[in-house]
Amino acid sequence: MTFIDFLRSLTISRKLKSNDPLDRAYYSLFIRRRGKEKDIKKIYPLLEDSDWNVRNAAASTMVELASKYPEIKAAILNHLHKLIEGSSLAIKLSTLEVLGHLKDYASKPYLVKILEESDYDLQYAAIRAIGYLDDVDVLYSLKNVVYARDYITRRAAILSVVRIANSVPDEKQIEQLTHHTHILLECYLELDELGEIICKILDYAEVGNLPDMKGYSESEIVKLEGLIEQQDYNVEIYQNFARLIFPVYFPLDKGTD
Repeated sequence: MTFIDFLRSLTISRKLKSNDPLDRAYYSLFIRRRGKEKDIKKIYPLLEDSDWNVRNAAASTMVELASKYPEIKAAILNHLHKLIEGSSLAIKLSTLEVLGHLKDYASKPYLVKILEESDYDLQYAAIRAIGYLDDVDVLYSLKNVVYARDYITRRAAILSVVRIANSVPDEKQIEQLTHHTHILLECYLELDELGEIICKILDYAEVGNLPDMKGYSESEIVKLEGLIEQQDYNVEIYQNFARLIFPVYFPLDKGTD
């Protein structure tokens, strides 16, 4: 290292403890470009910084270092899993961003827990993160948030469901996704399209493997019928459609016998 390089590194290091958040963000981005494995520990505190820009820069740096140096990924995940259980909302959001981009199945139970137990603000971030796992099993956890009243949360869940479904290899789609037909139908209804996967399930799935019937509103059934009519006529699609859906004309009062 030359004397000039030494002075430069000293100047950069001072930015880590600067009171100016832009300095701290700059330090993180510098480590993102030139950092080594050992520098990851200097980034951990920045993910808990009070400034959003610093947390965002730290999240980006963590993902980049984990990509450059796979041997430190397990340590990063361990730190994040501990952090997400006892931190503030702002820090949890940044942590979820990193976990999503790391795409590691070790994070699945933490993401599912947040998805099932948190309010919309955290659910949205957890949905985005869990969608990157491309794991069909998480469709069970996404099932309820597809019907969330919050539009942003519901939209994120729908796009994650479609993303996960599309990640399944063509030859395994019927086997792995038939049981999830209703959640796929709900998602494609909101997207106002039928989707090749739904057509494939309705056309080729074994009748005994189809899920139980479910009630849909009259408007939903009319929309589904219209979407089916846009496809090439196939009697199996119509027959399986009838096996899956029954109309609900009036809301049921669950409080009465």
